[in-house]
Amino acid sequence: MILEALLGVSFLLVNTIFIFIVKSSLLNDERFYFMARVILYISNDVYDKVNAIVEQRRQEGARDKDISLSGTASMLLELGLRVYEAQMERKESAFNQTEFNKLLLECVVKTQSSVAKILGIESLSPHVSGNPKFEYANMV
Repeated sequence: MILEALLGVSFLLVNTIFIFIVKSSLLNDERFYFMARVILYISNDVYDKVNAIVEQRRQEGARDKDISLSGTASMLLELGLRVYEAQMERKESAFNQTEFNKLLLECVVKTQSSVAKILGIESLSPHVSGNPKFEYANMV
């Protein structure tokens, strides 16, 4: 009975995880790659779209062993996960666009006011008096 239970567990493990052993001729080592097997149910529209991507890549010159429905679906799933994670990071971010815009506008107004005061002070300088380019009305 214990042996049957162990065989059942090992069957489940083998059924859900594939183990690939790749021997590298350059490094003479063995590497293990674990790939989980997931069964998904998708709509016919999604299947047709993924299949269209596969067919398009085959027409572009990809070989049958280079492109497959499973590989393409896996690539799209990984891409979707990256987009989802980026959206979640954006939601969790403490950045507030409205506050940033208010602060930026406040700094711009202060800078504009300071520059106007500096130009006014400079226009009163005796070194530039009489020169129309340095009259305050022409500078602002």
